[in-house]
Amino acid sequence: MDTYKYWLIACVAFVILEILPPPTHFFFVCMAFGALGASIAALFSTWTWLPWAVFAVMSVALTPLMIPLAKFLFTPKPHASNVDALIGKKALVTEPIGPMAPGVVKIHGESWRAVSEQAHFEKNQWVEIEKVEGASVIIKETP
Repeated sequence: MDTYKYWLIACVAFVILEILPPPTHFFFVCMAFGALGASIAALFSTWTWLPWAVFAVMSVALTPLMIPLAKFLFTPKPHASNVDALIGKKALVTEPIGPMAPGVVKIHGESWRAVSEQAHFEKNQWVEIEKVEGASVIIKETP
């Protein structure tokens, strides 16, 4: 069997190792690319040391490039959920609201009790959700 075929088998083995748990975050992918490069070098070269050199250089060179990619892909991204997702959204006033007089706003088709800390808002006026306290939203003027 030719040498390049052994390197291709090694490449496939590294890909399988990457797929199996526990996650290695692309370490074996670097090795797989190194083995693929070594296979190409073995196919076109008669020197026995060249595929090993290509494998070592490619594997080592790709590892620092893959670490930031793995961190980007596998770090959970924070996102607002539930009532926290309402903050900053636009709402339509359905009942007038004053500083000490709560009213009602409609957000994405849902009616919410709304309170304003300073301003008066009339019916059919657009406002922005500033924060959520209990079952009420605190609103402010839209910028």
